[in-house]
Parts: sequence; C-alpha cells; structure tokens
Amino acid sequence: MKRIIAFSFFVTLIMLTNQIVAQATWEPQMKITGYISTEFNYFDDLKGYENNYGVALSEAGFLTNYKPIKDLTFKSVFVYRPDFSFDQMLNEANIEYTASNQMNLKVGRFLTPLSPMNTYYYAPVNTSATLPVLISNHEFFPLNIDGLSINGSLGEEFKFNYDLFAGGYRNTTWMKTGAVGFFGDEVAYYKTLVNSTYTVDPSYNNTYNIAFGGNAGFSINDWAIIGASIFIPKKEIMPIYIPSMNATIHRESEKITYGMNFRFKYNNTRIIGELWNGDMTIDQDNIDLQGSFIEVSQMINKVTPYARFEAQTTNDIDFNRYTIGASYKPIFEATFKLEYINYQHDAQNINGLVFAFIYSF
Repeated sequence: MKRIIAFSFFVTLIMLTNQIVAQATWEPQMKITGYISTEFNYFDDLKGYENNYGVALSEAGFLTNYKPIKDLTFKSVFVYRPDFSFDQMLNEANIEYTASNQMNLKVGRFLTPLSPMNTYYYAPVNTSATLPVLISNHEFFPLNIDGLSINGSLGEEFKFNYDLFAGGYRNTTWMKTGAVGFFGDEVAYYKTLVNSTYTVDPSYNNTYNIAFGGNAGFSINDWAIIGASIFIPKKEIMPIYIPSMNATIHRESEKITYGMNFRFKYNNTRIIGELWNGDMTIDQDNIDLQGSFIEVSQMINKVTPYARFEAQTTNDIDFNRYTIGASYKPIFEATFKLEYINYQHDAQNINGLVFAFIYSF
C-alpha cells in the first residue's frame, strides 16, 4: 500500500508539470484557520466512572490549506483531543489535484467519504454538540484513511457524485471523547452492565488494516441528496476479551459494512439521516451490526433548534438515544450549543446534558 501511495504521488507530480507552466501567473494562496471547543458534560448516573460531570477543552483544531497553483491543494487538519496520540490527532494531510469537475485525485490522509455526517466531524460545522453514535464509535468505518481517492461529479442541477478510495487505516473503535469521556464508549459501557459474553479488547485500538470502499449518490440542486456507501476491510486477527475467563483470545475476523444516507433541505429546514448495516464474522460466529439516525433542524435567525433519534445494535447490545438541543451563533466566530440526551436501554436509562462553546479563528 505504501508503494501505491508513493507511485500515486509520482504520477500526480508528472501530471502537474504542464499545469505549473500554464499557470505561471497564478498567485499562491494559503489559508490557516482553527477553532477551540470547550465542553461541559453532566450525566445523572454513570457506573464505574470517577465523575459523572466535567468541564474540558474537548477539541482544538488547526486547518492549513495551500494552493500553489489553481488545480492543486495541500490540506492538513490537526485536532487536539485529550488522551489521543499525535497520529490520532492528525486527521488529514493530503494533496488533491483537480483534473476537472468529473475527476479529482487525492493522495494522503483524508476523512472517509462514507458518511456525509463524517465531513461534519469538526465542531464548528456540526449543528449539534454531539455526533451520532455510529460516527463517534467508528464501529462501521474509521474516521480517516491513508491512501488514494478518486472523486468527482457529473451534471449541473441534477448531479451524480462519487468517491472511491483504497488505503490503510488504524482501528479506533470506541475511543472516548467529551469532558467525561462517555461519548464513543457507550457500547463498551452497556456491555459491562449486561455482563457480555465477550467484547473487543482495548489492544485492538491503533492496530493497522487496509480496506477499500466508496460513496455514490445523486443530488438535486441544494435541496435533496441520496447516496449509498460500502466499506470492505481486509480479514484481520481481532483480540477478544472473555470476562468469564478473564482472558483475551485472538480470532480471525471478517467484516463488510454498507449504508445509505439522505438529506433534504427546504428554506431553513433540514432533515438528514443514515442507515448502516454490518455483516461481521468472528471465526464461525455471525454478528449483525446496525446503526441509524435521523435529525431535523430549523434555522431561525441566529438560533438553530434540532432533534435527533438514533438506534444502535452490536451483537448483545441494543439501545436508542434521543437528543434535543439548540445552536446559537451570535457572530461568525462564536457558537454556543446546549442539548439534552437520553439513552434508552433495558439495563439502564441515562440522562445527560451537554453545553459547548466553540470559537473559530
């Protein structure tokens, strides 16, 4: 895979030679932006956590965008998060060449295009204070990938959009985020409550694998988008923790995940949703994974109230999450978000409150 990436860089540079000469009058452009996100979390009853409330600098992001010529873009995004390694905080570092609207070539590290919601991963561009569970726990697909992407669109008002990619990625399933560290940990938390027969050992995080996948869909102007995605990783050896044995065993795992997404926008009303399925096999055991959400928001001047329903299923864990909140943007640089969260599960219902302040620069 490293050879493929290196070759892709080489081919891209060759293609750019004539472009550089042709665009000799182009003025190089560089843009550096960033944001700081502080967050307060409160949960009415969390078992096994030292605190059920907390205040923290949850994110600090820095984005660099450099265009030496018109059709070439260097992009890097570094997002600080407590207890994350440097590699986990380097979300994007890539070069993209625009051959035409129909085809762009991207090489390096980039966000996986499987979910449109994944592109709202950064706090300033996400309407809600929290991300859907299927995005934050990375069980269906990773946040980013190191590889090659070919993407583009065809059409004018009625467009066909596509993004195909292949590369390597690090497993980051159930990484804890938020001021308390509960977001991203929900599945593992409920597995502990129900004395799950087995769970994924934490050593699985940061292991490396390769995969390919893509997203394709249709859009009509700015008011309707419907798409479908697929993600196929290579077979891997997964560490499985067995509580009854207090031991970790290693078993061969194979998985394919696929989903569909939609977005409808009319005036200031927006409805977005996704439905994902995962067919997973650990040795001879078949496991069905399911995740879905639907979110409705309405912009009213500088305030955007929203509501979201989610359903999540992971072998012996099945729970729903309800979210209502509002985002207030008094000026372009500042955003305030307040939301209430309710988890519904047979073992325990959990109520939570999230307040976030994001300052962009």
